[in-house]
Formats: sequence, structure tokens, C-alpha cells
Amino acid sequence: MRHKKIICSILVVVALVTTVVVVLLSRGGNGYMNVIPPRVKALVAVELSKIGVGDVPGIDFSRKAYLFETSDGSFGFVAAVDSKSDVESFFESLQKTGKATKTVERKGYLFTVINGNFVVGLSSSALLVMGPAVADEQASIQRKMVKYLSCDEDAVSASPLFSHLSTLEGPVAIVAQADALPEKFVMPLTLGAPRGTKADQLLLSATMDITGECLTLKCSTFSFDDKINSALKASHSKLRPLTDKHLATISADNLLSVACNVKGTDFVELLRSNESLRTMLIGINTAIDIDKMLRGVDGDLIMSLPSLGDKLHLSLLADASDVSWQQDVDYWKKSCPAGTQIESCGRDSYMLKGTDFDACFGVKDGKLLYVVPSLESVLNVGTKALRPLSPAVIEQVKGSRFVAVLSLSSATRQKPELSVVSSFLPNLKTIVLKIE
Repeated sequence: MRHKKIICSILVVVALVTTVVVVLLSRGGNGYMNVIPPRVKALVAVELSKIGVGDVPGIDFSRKAYLFETSDGSFGFVAAVDSKSDVESFFESLQKTGKATKTVERKGYLFTVINGNFVVGLSSSALLVMGPAVADEQASIQRKMVKYLSCDEDAVSASPLFSHLSTLEGPVAIVAQADALPEKFVMPLTLGAPRGTKADQLLLSATMDITGECLTLKCSTFSFDDKINSALKASHSKLRPLTDKHLATISADNLLSVACNVKGTDFVELLRSNESLRTMLIGINTAIDIDKMLRGVDGDLIMSLPSLGDKLHLSLLADASDVSWQQDVDYWKKSCPAGTQIESCGRDSYMLKGTDFDACFGVKDGKLLYVVPSLESVLNVGTKALRPLSPAVIEQVKGSRFVAVLSLSSATRQKPELSVVSSFLPNLKTIVLKIE
């Protein structure tokens, strides 16, 4: 299922940054920008001196390091070198501890493989890391890296992506095309883009900060196309600051939770131009008029995905000022598609069965709209989660116009191969993406 890929790109980026950082810590010039290919889909600037790496002999900490994603989906990291001999000595120390392979020379550049899957290349001015890569792919990656290290022109600095990146402040700054990120990760941020907009016409910019157990990305979306950019700005103006009214209902164990404060009529209009979000709701929308339900929303709206799985278990909770859609439920019951049915299961509560998205939906206390995956979940609608978000995460979330909260610990439990990130950042539990 495509929603299983929701965190892949951001985790590869985190893994790549932290691999470099951790390896540099394990031991206790001009031209380096030439290494970055001119046509990248994503570019990240990292001030190593401000993210707790410390002083590392051989690396020039007065200059920013950069992560990039190429058009073919490869990830790279480049840092400036002020002493090649110090870096070579560092490679030797890694080899002695079993963390790196013996260095080899290719076209005048030194290469080693760190932790079995990150290929590292060294010139007199640049340290380049690419990966992760299995052993069979590492030779071809080295050939690609030789090409990058041999480039004698700084083409990326003249690119529109880099120009925008240079306007962002923070220890970690990001600019990426939407097609460089997983669809489910970026789709809420593209609300309001005109229908037919291509992914490479949409861009995400963000600054990143890590505080305790929480990594926060402060984001905005934009386009170099004036028409698309104007539409994005207009749509974002319809999002209102999120209150803390229902934040305690969000479980820290949810894989992903998204929240905003919006008027339902505006939200439905935004959904109409976002094919990805509409596709997520299509299973339930074939039997009930979810658009009409959402039009009655006026306030905080929270959608949660508790886990990965072949069947989507999506929950929705929202303040509602109009619940007149309940007058249509009897009609929905009679007109259900073949193989589906709607049953009443209590006051203002209904159950939809037989779709890819079985659900209970209804209204609590006359003003709280909900859609939950099971009858048992109805009892907990609007109540505090057994394991709510931490106060630190709540502080990052409230007041945002849009926010997505990703539980790294939950993702790792469901997909153990993601533990590589936790091994580098053992205290990191939550990733928050927000538009302020």
C-alpha cells in the first residue's frame, strides 16, 4: 500500500545526516559546492556547528554542509574539507574499529564504505557521502561520485532551489520539490493547488530543529509558477490557528495525525483539487456523503492513522456547527452500493460495513463530528488518549495553521528496519511538520 511509504524519504534523510554526524563523532575549501549536481529535487543546508556535532579535524565547520536528492532518487551529503590528511587519518581510525572498509583510490579520490552501506568519497576540498546502498550497488555509486567530485563548476548556487534555500534561517533548512517526497507526506501541504498541477511544480521549504524527543519542521509550500503560487497562498489563508481543545485526544502511539482549524465549506473546496486526499476518502464516500458532513465543520479538525496495514483505519474528529446531514442517513441506508450496509448503533451513531474502509460515524453531544474504525472506538470519542502527546509536542502543535505529527517509535515497532534512525537518534520519538 502506498501509505506504507509515508515516512521513507524523511527517514532516509535523517539516517543520512545522522550517519555522517555519528561517524564523525566516533573518533571521540573552496570548490566543495561543485560536487552538488545542478538539477537536484531536494536540497538541505546543515550548520554542523549548531546541531551538536562538535569540532571534527579535517572538516570545515565554518561552512554549511548540504544534503541533496538527485533526479534519479539518489541521496548525497557533502561537507567542506580543510585538511585532507586529517580526514584520511580519521578513515584509518574507522577501519581499525571495524566501522569502515579499507580506503581505495578511484581517479585520484579516496573511497571507503561506512557501516556497510554508506559510500564516502574524499577530495582535497570535499567529503561526499551517498547511500544507503547494498554491496552490489556500491561500485556504480562510486563511479557516479567520481563524476560529482570531478566537476569544476558550481552550478547549483545559480539554481532557483538554492536561491530560495539561502533565504531560510535555521541550523537545518530544506527546499524540495513535491515529487521528491512521499505522496502521503506532502499531500496535505498541497491543498489548494490548481487541479492538474504537476508535482515538480510544487515546492516545500522548511527549517528543522531538534529539541529533546521532538524534531520539528516549520514548513511552507510555494511554486515558481505565479498562478500556482497565488492559489497556494489563497488556500493557506483559509486555514486558521489550531486550538488545544482536542489535542489531548491524539494518541502518541498513532503512526500519523494531522490537524487544522478550518471552516468546512472552505475545506471541501480545497479537497476537490487534491486528488490524493479525495482518493483516501473514496471508500467511505461511495456510501455516505462525506462532503456534506465536512461542510458542517467549523473549528478544529483532526485525522489520525493509528497504524500501517493493508486496510486503512482512519479516524476523524471535528467541531461541527451544522449536522443536518443526519437527515439523509435513512436515504444512505437504502441506496448503499452492493456489498455495503449502514446500521444505526446508538443515538446519532451509525456503522458502515462492507467497504475497504469500515467505519462508525456520527455526532457526539450534538456538535462533535466523528469517524472511527470500530464500534469500540465510539466510546472514546472526544476523551483523553491513554497515551497523549507530550507537553513538548503539544507546545509545537497548538497555534499552527496545519500540523502533521509522526510517531517514529510507532513506525519502528511496525517496521523494524526503520530502527536504523533510532540507533543514531535514540531520544527521537516524534516528528512534527507544521505550517504556522
